[in-house]
Amino acid sequence: MVVLLMYYHASPTPSLDRFHLDDPRDININGIDFPISWGFLEDENSSDLRYDAEILNHKAIKEQRTFHQNDILLLNITVYDLGENVDINLLNDGSYHEKTINGVQGIFKNESATESSGLVKNTHPRYYFDYVVDGKIVMIQSDKLDIINEIV
Repeated sequence: MVVLLMYYHASPTPSLDRFHLDDPRDININGIDFPISWGFLEDENSSDLRYDAEILNHKAIKEQRTFHQNDILLLNITVYDLGENVDINLLNDGSYHEKTINGVQGIFKNESATESSGLVKNTHPRYYFDYVVDGKIVMIQSDKLDIINEIV
């Protein structure tokens, strides 16, 4: 038992690195709770990204959190607290279409994203879903549509 404890404390892989990924948890972003799936690590300094911003000619408090599951799989959640409801379609630049996910009406698009890992380039889809709830604009982007379905 003593040998096992010594090995555990001397392990070169601490509990929250790429080999020991975070458990599922709820993250509060600008007053809204989001369930984050197993395996997503939050980027360094991501929780410090809260500041005054402007969106749709409104002043807002913006909070953004970014997570990765590996070098490629991304999850980014941004919440603008405007204090008033706005028409989400004003964000549509023509590339979005209306979509309802789990009873939440919003705008949705998917694009092709290219990530590089060393000399290898990987092209994959990236999904975007934006909606308004309680005077807040929520913007979620992920490389997997299932992740957005879990969060919304």
